[in-house]
Amino acid sequence: MRFTHRILEEKKIALGIGAGIGAALVGWWAWQRSSTPPLPDSWEEVGEVSELVIYPVKSARGLRQKEGQAGIYGLSSNHLEDRVFMVVNAEGTLVTSRQAERLAAVVTEWQGHTLTLKFPGHEDVSVDVENGLRDRPVVVSKFRALKLQGIDCGDEVSAWLSTVLHDDKEKVRLIFKGDLVKDRPAEIPQVKHEFTQYNKRDRAVYTDDSSYHLACQSSLEELNSRLDAPIPMDHFRPNIVVSGSQAYDEDDWVYAKIGEVILRRLKPCERCLLTTVDPIKGKRNKNMEPLTTLKKYRLLKDAPPELVTAWKSKPIFGLTMSIDATGRIAVGDKVFIARASVYPQFRGY
Repeated sequence: MRFTHRILEEKKIALGIGAGIGAALVGWWAWQRSSTPPLPDSWEEVGEVSELVIYPVKSARGLRQKEGQAGIYGLSSNHLEDRVFMVVNAEGTLVTSRQAERLAAVVTEWQGHTLTLKFPGHEDVSVDVENGLRDRPVVVSKFRALKLQGIDCGDEVSAWLSTVLHDDKEKVRLIFKGDLVKDRPAEIPQVKHEFTQYNKRDRAVYTDDSSYHLACQSSLEELNSRLDAPIPMDHFRPNIVVSGSQAYDEDDWVYAKIGEVILRRLKPCERCLLTTVDPIKGKRNKNMEPLTTLKKYRLLKDAPPELVTAWKSKPIFGLTMSIDATGRIAVGDKVFIARASVYPQFRGY
């Protein structure tokens, strides 16, 4: 089966270049394609896309989109890209809502090339990434075990975030990926287990693991039936929400095909403290929900022992995915999947 949209960025490189260089790049591209595992040859319709969300600032509120472009670095729409800004502290270390709960409630808006941040009781602050970041210093940030670069977004937004997140008792800064993060591989979990669905071409910007996160509305509804206070999907921060499937049916999905887009499961998404922070109030749930309830019935069992041990306190909700065929994606698109129970070679663990 051929997919003409597979990694469009690679095709663009090969256009308009000299014959000698072109031949070399075509050979390189063919090698890259050959390194991708063969795709399933049959697909099952399970539902449709009900939400598309881009989170421009890591750990802040997202922006729902009617349609977008699914590329190798994640979802984008009208120059808005997923997780291309992040907050760092004075030492350059990544700050998320684990360290600053209010960050989860910071509202983001996007107009043209300008990011605007909002928070109750504070005046808005904006960053023009096209014209406002020229000659800004480059920051080297500590991102988990990595060092990633970003363009400093300036003193005004730094002062605003320092006040909103820490009442000005701690200083933070906002950085933007610009053209500085182009070759960061998707991050394989640091556990004693081989995740076979990862590919050397998989990329990410400021996401934790990879460029896509998918969740199902039916799974959230099933979870909410167990909670005293229902929660929105925003607690889990997926880019793509699928409606129409059975609850937790996504546990058995290894590929998802949406229009011309093909997503490949890398692993189930293990959940952490971020899910316990209310994205409206910016406060952690006193009972540590929904994590407490998820731990009662969503811990891994049917998995290799080393993975069960590594994630013994991390329940599963949704899928971490990468992309094998890029293209347009829209709310209402039909979702087709391939199952691990049919294609066990693609399970990934």
